[in-house]
Amino acid sequence: MKMTLRLTLLIALLLLWCAPILNAQCQPDETEVRLIIETDTYGYETFWSLVPAGNACNQTPIATGGNANQVGCNGGGQQDATTAFGYNDNATVNAGPWCLKTDSAYTLYHVDDYGDGGAKFTIMIGDYPVYQFKSVGNGGQYNFTVTLPLAYNAALSRISTYGFNDLKPTAVHGLIFNMGASAIDTIDLSYSVNGGAPLTETLTGLNVEPFTSAHFSLSNLWTPADTGFYTLQVWLSNINGNADLSTANDTLGKTVYFRAPKPVLIDQYLTDSVIIKTIGVAADGLDKPRDLAFAPTPAPNLWVVNKKTEASGGSTVTYFDAGLPTQDAQLKKDQNSWHFMSLPTGIAFSYNGNFATSPGVYDANHQNGASHFTGPALWTSDWSVYAEPSGGNGSHLDMLHQSPFSMGIEWEEENVFWVNDGYNQNIVRYDFGEDHGPGNDDHSDGIVHRYTEIQVDRIDDNIANHLALDRESGLLYIVDNGNKRVLRLDIHSGTPTSDLTPYAEPLHEYKAVTGADWSVYIDSLDKPSGIAVIGDYLLVSDYGTGEIIFYDRSGDEGVELDRFDTGPSGIMGIEIGPDGKIWYVNTTQNKVYQLDYTPFTVAANEPGNGPVFSVSPNPTSGAFELRFGAGQDISNYRLRVISALGQIISDQPVSGYSSVRIDLSGQPDGYYLVQIADQKGSRTERVLLSRR
Repeated sequence: MKMTLRLTLLIALLLLWCAPILNAQCQPDETEVRLIIETDTYGYETFWSLVPAGNACNQTPIATGGNANQVGCNGGGQQDATTAFGYNDNATVNAGPWCLKTDSAYTLYHVDDYGDGGAKFTIMIGDYPVYQFKSVGNGGQYNFTVTLPLAYNAALSRISTYGFNDLKPTAVHGLIFNMGASAIDTIDLSYSVNGGAPLTETLTGLNVEPFTSAHFSLSNLWTPADTGFYTLQVWLSNINGNADLSTANDTLGKTVYFRAPKPVLIDQYLTDSVIIKTIGVAADGLDKPRDLAFAPTPAPNLWVVNKKTEASGGSTVTYFDAGLPTQDAQLKKDQNSWHFMSLPTGIAFSYNGNFATSPGVYDANHQNGASHFTGPALWTSDWSVYAEPSGGNGSHLDMLHQSPFSMGIEWEEENVFWVNDGYNQNIVRYDFGEDHGPGNDDHSDGIVHRYTEIQVDRIDDNIANHLALDRESGLLYIVDNGNKRVLRLDIHSGTPTSDLTPYAEPLHEYKAVTGADWSVYIDSLDKPSGIAVIGDYLLVSDYGTGEIIFYDRSGDEGVELDRFDTGPSGIMGIEIGPDGKIWYVNTTQNKVYQLDYTPFTVAANEPGNGPVFSVSPNPTSGAFELRFGAGQDISNYRLRVISALGQIISDQPVSGYSSVRIDLSGQPDGYYLVQIADQKGSRTERVLLSRR
């Protein structure tokens, strides 16, 4: 019994003696540092080494991690690693803690074996995630200092107001980042334009925790006086009533351009003589063009996306100063468009200068049906980056892979785009979030919402199914050529409900959306493909007939106004340019066209002749308009509309009017005679009423 007591006392003494060692604290001149590593889909490609500043990779390392066997310091871009070593895929790994000298500098070397960017690293200083970065390309080195955060320190990390805007009141908005140790509840944001008087707004009720971000949008709208370039400066101050203890990152500036709104010229196309102008041809590099879009620039720079072949990948032709005497065409093809721009069907620009393309392919890896790994890709229009060398993964900024046979694409805001998913036969909203930089592959912030109640179909994999969004109303118009129709969706309706399982990539969110407000807007078309919206008008191109069909979109259903025959079949994407003119591509001809117009004129009445007038549209689906020749005396005109059976539908004077609108919506389809008479004579035109 004595022996047992002595043994118990000895163990207790040993535990007391060991306690300071088991729970060792850093010395007064040291700070605890930890590392959090978040791997991507290829965790085994990552290696890292933490060393004192000035040391080479693995020179007297404090710690190392990842695939030291097959990657190591020199393995960036070697593509030699296997899954036998290193970290698991899509894993979170904690390393440390280490007691490092306070206010001393250190270097974290990070390596990615494939060379397309790898893990995300968070360096914890004490309890704070003071440094965060994503390994890009082959990797590199990240230098940092072991310093605890200040009590109050905020950074203005981004001005999100677009560098290109339509001329209208515009919100100044952006992103603040809390670099301090205290949560931010209130903060002052100010802005000035061209060095003018500042406008200041106090934001309250924020609760921005340390080392997190918060978006802001100021209620004091910026109303520019005219079109042109402006210099915008934004700054922050007064955190929770305290001064910011580090002002070096409090201010940002940005150049912003405002353009005149697009003029609505559709009435001219309906009443005047239309002229077809050839803008681009195959010699410019056009190779099965399927869509076109104007970049957000002061000059009319038109981008056309080529289908080309699956083996080659798509390309773009940019027409600088499109349609002007100074027009210049430039062909560009990304080094890895074979994957990221495979058989593209559509192109759409964001006002932030990025654009997205939709791949009309089953599998962007071309593995003979082994997978269906493809979806929309995000690019920059920066000419020094796009399609320029940037590592082995091309110059794309991002790509999400949930929509094989993406048959069309449209922009909503920031990096948010809508896709016509021809494989799953749904409409899908893609939010790329922050782009991961040229040639990298971090998809973890992507948000994908699938509208499962909307069923669409495609005629085949050749004819694109485009989309057009009216941003003022939030109404999205969707070509559904497999069902010979156009749909309309209120993008502000619907509720994200059940979680979906993403295919072959991690996403921040992937949900089904139900309860959306949508309807069949136009029915009984032939082979619709392109679509554009402006004012109260909707335009649809028909691949089979070569027609552009004009609709009044002011009601719950599209009302056909007129059709313009462009000639041969093959028309796909159409666009309303900054000049208000209509632009389109013909895939089979390898051409880009612009529709222009000249005023319709008719001669004044001569003695003994009947009245001179025009009828448009003809055929009509309901209503049509009569326009009278210039210089005519219309004081004694009388209008009659007579059915094919001789029934008088309308009999009325038209004195004092330069045009008259007739509505036959309540009448049966067929031919009608329109007769205008005065004391000098009469004239009759035949009008076809057809709702098919």
